[in-house]
Amino acid sequence: MKRIIAFSAACIALLSLSTLSGMQGQSAKQATVDWLRTHAIRLQTTEARHGFADMQLLKKVIGNARIVSLGEATHGTREFFQLKHRMLEFLVTKMGFNIFSIEANMPEAYRLNEFVLTGKGDPAALLKGMYFWTWNTAEVLDMILWMRDFNKSGKGKVEFTGFDMQTPDVAMAIASDFITKYEPGYADSVRRVWDDAKAASASSQSGPSFGLAVGSFPIAAVAGKQVRFRGYIKTEGITRGYAGLWWRIDGASGLLKLDNMSERGPRGTTPWTLYEISMPVPADVKNINFGVLHPGDGTAWFDSLQVEIDDVRYANSELFDFDFESGTLKGLVASGAGYQVGLDKEVAHSGKQSLRSKYIGGPAPAQPQKQVDARQAVFACKEVLSHMESGRETWRKAGAADKDINWTIQNARIVLQYTLMKSGEQTRDQSMANNVKWILDHSPGAKIVLWAHNGHVASGGYSYETMGKFLRQTYGNQMVVFGFAFNQGSFQAMDMSRTAQGGTSGMSLRDFTVPPAPAESLDGMLATTGIPILAIDLGRVPQKGPVAEWLNSPHKTRSVGAGFSDANAASYLMDMKILENYDALLFIEKTTAARKNPSIPVK
Repeated sequence: MKRIIAFSAACIALLSLSTLSGMQGQSAKQATVDWLRTHAIRLQTTEARHGFADMQLLKKVIGNARIVSLGEATHGTREFFQLKHRMLEFLVTKMGFNIFSIEANMPEAYRLNEFVLTGKGDPAALLKGMYFWTWNTAEVLDMILWMRDFNKSGKGKVEFTGFDMQTPDVAMAIASDFITKYEPGYADSVRRVWDDAKAASASSQSGPSFGLAVGSFPIAAVAGKQVRFRGYIKTEGITRGYAGLWWRIDGASGLLKLDNMSERGPRGTTPWTLYEISMPVPADVKNINFGVLHPGDGTAWFDSLQVEIDDVRYANSELFDFDFESGTLKGLVASGAGYQVGLDKEVAHSGKQSLRSKYIGGPAPAQPQKQVDARQAVFACKEVLSHMESGRETWRKAGAADKDINWTIQNARIVLQYTLMKSGEQTRDQSMANNVKWILDHSPGAKIVLWAHNGHVASGGYSYETMGKFLRQTYGNQMVVFGFAFNQGSFQAMDMSRTAQGGTSGMSLRDFTVPPAPAESLDGMLATTGIPILAIDLGRVPQKGPVAEWLNSPHKTRSVGAGFSDANAASYLMDMKILENYDALLFIEKTTAARKNPSIPVK
């Protein structure tokens, strides 16, 4: 009887501790909601041209910053774009900011600057000419027209710039034209180098001409540990190529490890067989992609996938369905020119379904006419840049202006950055940060507003080395970063589920709608305040106590880039330590999708 009483007392004690812990968690959450509600800067509208009476407290948030970075939780939200426009209007009109820069290719974006400054050109066409469907919207066009009106008003001057470097063609043309004019004997050499750079990039980075299902694996779960990726594969009629599992690990400088079973994947016709990839994951990993692939003819089936971390099986049903029993792919996105990749209800290793990749003989992607080693291309582009930097005095004597010389060299640098990115030697984010610095270095005393995704402006603790982190290292507290969040509503994005469900390659742009965010997420917490539009100065968070504890802990927040899949909606909620990444938050309760650029010529 004593043992029973003691056991019962112990159970009651454990239950009490559990209940107390739950109560403490609820208390911390409620304290955080109360703090957010009390300290929120309540904004009346997302739209520009409505005055700044509700925005005056933002002056304390921004202070004497030289850089204000404006993020976004999706690339296709109307209210985010409108609020960024309003923030730009406020920063230019009331706080002396005079440069705007967007996550778009640098020379293409600078073409819009001529319209903003002088009114020359068709802004709708120039906006479309920046390539990114993400910015080719009515909201961004409206902001550009406001910038032109502000410059016409005589109240000040604001410039339109960009800092990205993902396409080299316009940069090549600008620099080539300059060289042809001022150093014609060097022009053919430059063109040959850049032709090689494009060929090397195409050969190493062309789109998949094979069946593929790819996912991103959570870094925090596996960094510094041993991973084993296993799965069953069945094949039929593979006369060339093979089928396999694959796992890729990237660091700050590019590829660290890759295993795609190229030498041991099954060929021909084979029964269900277990295959395995095993490797250590470096602690400094920045990105992990994994999945299955089928670079061959015939048909391959995949089923019963499994990930083990330090010999412990990993399972997260919200992110992944490794047994392929859901109605659509979950955690993996399928693609491949000339392949049908999707769920098969007729063949399975276990359960009722598997993932099938079937070669259907579609068109192969274009291949470069010549094969060039990426490292050689990088070296040659560096040589071109070095030649240009040492040629300044020669060009001055030939009559070139310093402004044109600097711009030509920067365009040659963009070509190099593109080649470095394609070869994996330098990340896009590092190059974007370098380009922001170039803009500021060539505009002493200027104050700049940056427009990019949350993932690029975040200044630390994100899932990779971000532009924001590089800029923080250079500019410190001269930069203020605003993260954006929302609770529910619509946005536009590329449909990443089309290949998973239909089994054909290609994606389409469409509107998505998501329900209210989980209550325990950051987005859900902000929604609990009941304030439709708000700003939060994270610099005012208490140093200690339940509010500090909650906001210093990782919480999920929506992060949607160019693509989205309803079937994998949970995977677009990522854990983030908010205080490590942002100085302030802007939150909108309910959103709508951005609207397409109306392409109306402006007189």
